[in-house]
Amino acid sequence: MLFLACATCVALAALRASGARVPSFLLLGAGLLVLTVIGVGVAFHGSGVFARPLQAVLTSRPVVAITIDDGPDPAWTPALLQVLEARGHLATFFVIGDRAERHPQLLRQIAESGHEVENHSLRHSYATPFAKVSRLAQELRRTSAVIEAATGRPPRWFRPPVGLISPRVAGAARAAGLELMGWSATARDGVDFTSAEESISRLSKGLAPGAVLVIHDARPGGPALLSRLLDLLDARKLRSVTLDQLVHGGE
Repeated sequence: MLFLACATCVALAALRASGARVPSFLLLGAGLLVLTVIGVGVAFHGSGVFARPLQAVLTSRPVVAITIDDGPDPAWTPALLQVLEARGHLATFFVIGDRAERHPQLLRQIAESGHEVENHSLRHSYATPFAKVSRLAQELRRTSAVIEAATGRPPRWFRPPVGLISPRVAGAARAAGLELMGWSATARDGVDFTSAEESISRLSKGLAPGAVLVIHDARPGGPALLSRLLDLLDARKLRSVTLDQLVHGGE
């Protein structure tokens, strides 16, 4: 789509430059089409314009992967771990590097409890799609090194902040040896105006074997939301496992 949009824009501009009568509204429309495709590619990680992150796994096993973004947080990460342990489910924590550097003991606690720790960027900047590839790759490697030092396991996955993807994000992930991870349903509980009921409704619509679900750490309502999500899983006879177990079929 992006190639066709750009090719159309270039072709119209070339025709006009050669003296052909090309209406201005066609040039404007072609330019807007290019910008629209780029915007869709950045904002909607499932569009596949720039890259195709993993969003779900095709499986008949009654398992999903709950992923928890934006930690670790000394106030709320232990509470989330307590909920998971009490209910017998596993999760994958996508951690922010500068927080992980301040709280490596929380990463160890996550790993020792049987959960997985993955890369969610160094600073969770909304400008990540526009970062230089070399700088972003360096930041990703730094975050991965913190994770590996604390857990003994190098991360495999990178979830860009807010799921924003650009050619630079995709290139930096490759350079850092990471694969892109998206989701099939997100609670949007990282947004202040999203109610718990709205979050549960959003997750419920995407709840199926092989789903990758997103909730957030460092939020006062996180443990309660996680408990309600596990109620949904139990009602539908589903179990949350780590991403590695979901993707590779391990238990």
